[in-house]
Amino acid sequence: MAAEQQVGSKREPAPNMVRNFLRGLVNVWIVLHFVAIFSAAATAGPGSELHESLWKVFQPYLQVLYLNHGYGFFAPEPAPSMMLEYEAVLPDGSVKSGRNPPIEGIQPRLLYQRNLLLTEHLHLAPADRHDEWYRSYARHLCHALGARRVRLTTLVHSPPSPTMVRSGYEDDDPILYERFYLGEFPCED
Repeated sequence: MAAEQQVGSKREPAPNMVRNFLRGLVNVWIVLHFVAIFSAAATAGPGSELHESLWKVFQPYLQVLYLNHGYGFFAPEPAPSMMLEYEAVLPDGSVKSGRNPPIEGIQPRLLYQRNLLLTEHLHLAPADRHDEWYRSYARHLCHALGARRVRLTTLVHSPPSPTMVRSGYEDDDPILYERFYLGEFPCED
């Protein structure tokens, strides 16, 4: 009778085997997850081809989970920050100028960070779509300010080097800024 039960039934895996397999799978995922985080942080500064290769492998995973934060901002060699300057010609002919993000006055502080990221991402658009993105910013400013046309300029602020800081340069010294004219955009009625 015992032989009949063994012939007709399928052998179920032992619960310990399933548990060990799942535990091993989770451990492999944890190790790969930390390697992915390391690859994102390692590409921020000067890195090797290994760092770049790891980044290429893990970038889709990091992007989906939104884990590819701006490590370059906090790295030993932070990248320049991008800002957007504008001059808006109002219907009465007067000119209103400003900067996004504004230097002061944005509260809460996270709103400043959001505006800074928007201008940073302006330059991440594909090259053939830059003009479209610039027009989008101009349209927004036209609507927000009630302007007739808007002139946009990118303002690139490079952080001072340690040598410059020792020499007395301040973070807002004009030598640390570089301007790039993006264009003048008419406002649509």
